Amino acid sequence: MTAPLVAKTPADVDVIASEIARVAALAKAMPPAWDGAKVAHGFTGTQGENLGRVLPGRGVALASDLKSLGITKPIPHVFEKTLAMKAVEACGGRERLALGAAAMLLGAKLGALGMADALLSLPLFVGPITNYDGIINGRANGKGEDVVFWLATQTTATALGWHTPIRSTTRFPQGTFAPANIPGGTQLNRATPGSLVRGLTNPSGSDKKYLLSVGWTSSSTLNMVLLVDMLVASGGISTNVITPQTVSTPVLTRYTTGAGVLATLEVTSQLSTTAANVTITYTNQAGANSRTSPATGLTTSANTGRLVPVEVGPWIRLQADDSGVRNVESITVTAAMGGTGVLCLYLYEPLHFLPGVATNIYVERDSTLQIDGLTELVVGTDSELGFLSWLVMPNGSSTGNINTFLRTVAG
Repeated sequence: MTAPLVAKTPADVDVIASEIARVAALAKAMPPAWDGAKVAHGFTGTQGENLGRVLPGRGVALASDLKSLGITKPIPHVFEKTLAMKAVEACGGRERLALGAAAMLLGAKLGALGMADALLSLPLFVGPITNYDGIINGRANGKGEDVVFWLATQTTATALGWHTPIRSTTRFPQGTFAPANIPGGTQLNRATPGSLVRGLTNPSGSDKKYLLSVGWTSSSTLNMVLLVDMLVASGGISTNVITPQTVSTPVLTRYTTGAGVLATLEVTSQLSTTAANVTITYTNQAGANSRTSPATGLTTSANTGRLVPVEVGPWIRLQADDSGVRNVESITVTAAMGGTGVLCLYLYEPLHFLPGVATNIYVERDSTLQIDGLTELVVGTDSELGFLSWLVMPNGSSTGNINTFLRTVAG
């Protein structure tokens, strides 16, 4: 952090304090860009002093201590330098030396002030990766992992319908999975056969894993693709049973409140030509159970790999005011469709929409350049990263061979 500029004439402490308090209150009231895109803006005092940085949605991070400015009382939403920051500066940015220096400073402070006061001086902004330097350092120190994978074409696709290549038997990395039938199902994670990121390792210690960029290309035209973290799968749902079928999906290990979690149904055995609607009864993101989705038509004659229903895209509409699914309790099909139609329920967290362009054109989304910032690959309560997969919308009867490249970093 840049050292404060010295004013040519003595500064009025009260004026500086009032200016800091005013800017801090404004910053706190701003939309929280700091938490997402890590946006910060410098600001100066009335005489050109460098006072620090504005953190939208959080407050002000000072370039020095309040005491050094002659201010003896705390100001709301104002954060001063921490022991770790001072140590890093004193060591010229060399983090290993800074760690030792911070430990010595903390030890001295523990002796002088006691545990509670010392802990209040620990870092507010030091932690997981927050800027390009963190990305560069992480990848330079062996914490970057990149994965290339290939998905074989589905030739039974339906134009403009959503599909999942999750069960493709010829893919790289190789592997498929068979979810447990209802009631119950399978908790999915990085290590589950069929995950696109089995080649990644889980972050260790206090590190988190971040998705830096993801790109794809296909030998057939795809209108769009959706990268998702698949959470659970419950198979064996019959389209010939018209009474409620108990599902009782497994407990979520990631996104455990269900906020933002969506539900969809995959055709695992082709549906017949008889029309029928489907509803799900579920627990929402607030923990309210027995919520019911609107009745929506299943797609007759839908092939395996097709996602249904298709009314609003690759997810099932929820009851009004709900924004996520924590658990699916039951599924009801309103009319026996005949044939051998079977469905599999998925709960998933959407990560990235990517547009389709044309055949064999590579499209990439760089999270580090987007307004929402880096995308964290969440580690679950089982200490595993998630099961990443594609949902795709082909323009014709084939998804094409899909090639994907994914970059990550831990820190």
